[in-house]
Amino acid sequence: MIRRPAALGVAVALALLAVGPVPLAAASAFDTGITLYREGRLAAAAAAFHRAVRQRPGQPQARFWLGVALVRLGRYREGAESLRAAAALAPRDGHVLLWWGHALAYSGDLPQAERVLQRALLLVPQGAVAEVARQGLRAIRGMGLGAVAVAGAWQPALDPRVYAAMARFYNARLAAEDAWVIAAAILGFSRQYNLDPRLVAAVIAVESGFSPTARSPKGARGLGQLMPETAASLGIHPDDPVQNIYGTVRVLRGNLDHFGWNNLHLALAAYNAGKGAVRRYGGIPPYEETVLYVRNVDDLYRRLRLIYPAAEGRV
Repeated sequence: MIRRPAALGVAVALALLAVGPVPLAAASAFDTGITLYREGRLAAAAAAFHRAVRQRPGQPQARFWLGVALVRLGRYREGAESLRAAAALAPRDGHVLLWWGHALAYSGDLPQAERVLQRALLLVPQGAVAEVARQGLRAIRGMGLGAVAVAGAWQPALDPRVYAAMARFYNARLAAEDAWVIAAAILGFSRQYNLDPRLVAAVIAVESGFSPTARSPKGARGLGQLMPETAASLGIHPDDPVQNIYGTVRVLRGNLDHFGWNNLHLALAAYNAGKGAVRRYGGIPPYEETVLYVRNVDDLYRRLRLIYPAAEGRV
C-alpha cells in the first residue's frame, strides 16, 4: 500500500505505445483527450479519443485511452472492445492487456479476463503491471469463494472458520493453524476498531493472496502489504502476520475516519496511493494501479458481503 504509482500521462503513453509518427490532426485530438482525462472529464475525453481513432485507426494509443475512459465511465463492454482492438495492434503491451483483462472482468466475462491477465503476466512478469495483474487475478478468483462457505454458520461474516477457509483457499501452503491465527486476528482487530472483517479480508486477498511473506517490488510487505515506514509509524513488524493485520486495520480505520465512512472508495485509494494523493486530486487519483486496485477490492468486498452475510449492525 501507498506505493506512489506513476500517473498515466502523455509521455508515458507515447513511450509505452508509440509505433510511429502521428499526423498533427490526430495528435491534437489525442492530446486533447489526455488533457481531459487528467482533469477527470472522462466523457469529453472519450469523445476526443473517438475522434483520434477515426483520424488514425491503425494507431493503438487512442484506442487504448478510449478503452480506459469507457471503462472508468462504466461502459465496460465498449471499453473491452476498444481495448481488444488496441491489443490487436500492440499485442505485447502489458498495459493494454492489463486494462483489457479488467474490462472483461467488469463486463462479466471472467474466464476470458483471467486468460488476458495471465497473458499480461507472461509478457511482463515483474514490476507494476505484473503486480496489478496479480491483484486482478486474485479478485477474479474470489468470485469462486461461494464454494468454501461454511455450512451451518449462523452469521458467516463473524465465523472464524470462514476466514481460515478463505486464507487457505487463496494460499494452499498455509498450515491449518496459521490460517486460524490469521482468521482470529482479522476478526479480533476488526471488532476492536469497528471495521467489517469482510473488508479487511478483501484487502488482504487482493494485496497478497493471504501470503504472510509477500513482497512487492516497491518494498511493501506481508498480508496487507504495508510499507516499512507505515509499519514503523505503528510500531509493528510487518513480517509478523498478526501485527501486519493490526497495521492493515489501523490504516483502513484511519483512512475511513479521514475521508468519511461513506467514502470507502477514497479510503481504499488512500490505502494504495496515500492520503496526500487523494487530497491532491480531490478523489481517486488517475493512477493505473490505484484506479484498478479500488475496483478490485470493492468488487471482492461486495462478493464477500453477498456470500457471507451477517445480521445488520453486527459488523
